[in-house]
Amino acid sequence: MPAGFRGPSDALYNGEVLKIGPLALESQVILAPMCGVSDLPYLRLLRRFDTRSLVFHEMFSAVGLLHWKNQPRFEVPPGLRPIGLQLFGHDPGAMAEAAIVLVEGGCDVIDINLGCPVPKVAKNCDGSALLKDTPLLARILEAMVRAVGDRVPVSIKMRLGWDDQQRNYLEVARIAEAAGVSMITVHGRTRSQMYAGTADWDAIAEVAAAVRVPVVGNGDVHDPLTAARRLRESGCAGVMVGRGAQGNPWLLPRIDQYLRTGRLPAEPTASERLEVAREHCRMLIEEKGERVGVAEIRKHVAWYTRGLPGSAELRNQVNSTRTEAELYLALDAYLASLSVIDANVVA
Repeated sequence: MPAGFRGPSDALYNGEVLKIGPLALESQVILAPMCGVSDLPYLRLLRRFDTRSLVFHEMFSAVGLLHWKNQPRFEVPPGLRPIGLQLFGHDPGAMAEAAIVLVEGGCDVIDINLGCPVPKVAKNCDGSALLKDTPLLARILEAMVRAVGDRVPVSIKMRLGWDDQQRNYLEVARIAEAAGVSMITVHGRTRSQMYAGTADWDAIAEVAAAVRVPVVGNGDVHDPLTAARRLRESGCAGVMVGRGAQGNPWLLPRIDQYLRTGRLPAEPTASERLEVAREHCRMLIEEKGERVGVAEIRKHVAWYTRGLPGSAELRNQVNSTRTEAELYLALDAYLASLSVIDANVVA
């Protein structure tokens, strides 16, 4: 079992829980980088509930970052640390240079994307496509560790391989360890699976047993009990939460509390979910403007209200809104309807 592992049988964590190079974290739970989800508004919202976990911002293109015109370089806003920033790309020099830019912006961990399955990324030999070119991958990792490894930990987030015929996860993990990375996160699916099927935690456990650096498991973790079981069975040093945190900024602190105390925290009420959805909308509009913010909040509302009565009708209403005022009217009317339902249930 990796050093630093704690489970729900421990009454309390005592000191550092997960050590990534020189970075000592207080929690075994990490937020995954998710395009269109883990942006600054969501991370700010999450920090209202969780100040302990390492969180990852949505990924950056190395080439795009270096050619950002007429915009300030990315800087980590106050209150978001510990934070990791993830890069995708395939040119060792560009990846190393972009890593320097992000480190100068104040990040705590630099991660290399070896898992994105989206065709527009993979077709350029970025993301999960690098799993098929391990010599190039080794050069990228070595260049990035040389560039920033003396200042912040360098990590990777990988899949099990390109497809079932190319499940080279142990080879990739050993290449990463040899290159000097400080953490390996494994999503238990191949690229060809996309997000279908079930994450293979047996394969994740193989990686955890094969290398000395901390291994973090990722895939199908949607509740505290599953997180604890996966940690216990896999021997991983930590667990990364992705889609389970969509519309659910409470999930990471709930998992962390359960791992620390063995007590299962209550889930948020329907009213709490709607109130936070409304605040998330306000923050998105403040950050990105009314037109973009209203468009982007639609998917978040669907996630916040998943499983609630009448949520399908709310989604239809929200999807037809064009202004901040229209959106708030729809959310407030729905929240009022939930209050009526709650009152009738109590009565």
